[in-house]
Amino acid sequence: MKVLVTVKPVADPNTPPAAWIASQEGKPTNDVNFVANYFDLIAVEQAIRLKDIGVDDICIVSITGDDMMAQVRSAIAMGANRAIIVDPEGKHLGWQQIAAVLKHVVEKEQPAFVLMGKQATDDDASQVGSMLAGMLGWPQATFVSEMTFSDDKARVRVGRETDEGVEVLDVKLPAVITCDLRLNEPRYATLPNLIKSKKAPVERLKFSELGIAADAKVTVAGHALPAGRTGECRMVKDAAELVSVLREMKAVD
Repeated sequence: MKVLVTVKPVADPNTPPAAWIASQEGKPTNDVNFVANYFDLIAVEQAIRLKDIGVDDICIVSITGDDMMAQVRSAIAMGANRAIIVDPEGKHLGWQQIAAVLKHVVEKEQPAFVLMGKQATDDDASQVGSMLAGMLGWPQATFVSEMTFSDDKARVRVGRETDEGVEVLDVKLPAVITCDLRLNEPRYATLPNLIKSKKAPVERLKFSELGIAADAKVTVAGHALPAGRTGECRMVKDAAELVSVLREMKAVD
């Protein structure tokens, strides 16, 4: 059983916001360290854990240049078999373009299903998984924290994280599944496996060769740091005084 798992190199979540904004604007900075998106690593870990039900071909798919191969190899070193790398050739691709690239790879590879992180920790957009499912005409299960396959591996029962609790869906495969935090905890890539990952088969494609529109339909106009806090802290002695203050502020009737 073949599974495609997406991996996106992203800025370390501990990166100072100002440094990240500078990097997005193309300004030189040495303060941004890139890592593999944590939600994608959860997807990789889940694929590895499914080997006992017949998953024998785990293919990492990443849209990135050679300068980010360390992040891709860290995912391969966890236990994947191979990788397909699509070079964006310096373009900042929009979500729809990324989904179109993944659609091309899916149609070429014909996997049993696609595993993705529920979102990338840089833009937190959570767009690509749903767009990919729509382009493929496949079912989708997003924000998944539980997975159980049927005996014939034709369906998967998933638990979705929602504001009201866990929603249980029965999904026919093939499907696009995006992974949430509570699904698992990714393993560390050991040094010997990192060394071995350099020998894993890597197929390279170029964005310009895939016949996808060169211009993104949605672009980010800019980034800005939030304004500093201007409010003050006022202590009250009891609930009655709190209600009185809120009424003065017209926050309650």
